[in-house]
Amino acid sequence: MKKIEKKVTVGMTQELYNTLKRLAEEDCRSVPSYVRLVLREHVEQK
Repeated sequence: MKKIEKKVTVGMTQELYNTLKRLAEEDCRSVPSYVRLVLREHVEQK
């Protein structure tokens, strides 16, 4: 069965984007992949 994904557009400052990009690169990930990881981890902590 195919997993249904919902796309979301998120606005952010250039500074935040640059920080996310740097962290993603350090983790060998793309920015969208890194954002999904961070969101997933945050939700699991809640």
